[in-house]
Amino acid sequence: MSVVILIRTAPFGMASAGEGFRAIIGVAGMGMETYGVLVDDGVYVALKGQKGDILEMHSLDEAYEQLEEFDAELIIHKESMEERGLTEDMLIKGKIVDTEELKKIINSAKFVVSFM
Repeated sequence: MSVVILIRTAPFGMASAGEGFRAIIGVAGMGMETYGVLVDDGVYVALKGQKGDILEMHSLDEAYEQLEEFDAELIIHKESMEERGLTEDMLIKGKIVDTEELKKIINSAKFVVSFM
């Protein structure tokens, strides 16, 4: 059984990306196949070198970079990153997928949770 957790918001300004991370590690910790998917402005979560301390917040790039340690896979939507002018070398390690592959991942999941 797999679970897809969609992160659709930027890392700062709302708690959604942080709460999404907690959901990902919680689900993965229960032994479920877990995918953390960054789409829309959520792709900014993967941007390297965030300076969350300026806002008195944690930098989520460092947190999301550790998802493998929790047996969760980080998926980054290619079209979302391209629309925002981001390139692969600007992002933390994750699997970059196009819209068709993302649809397959979502459609194969038993549960989909969206953080907006």
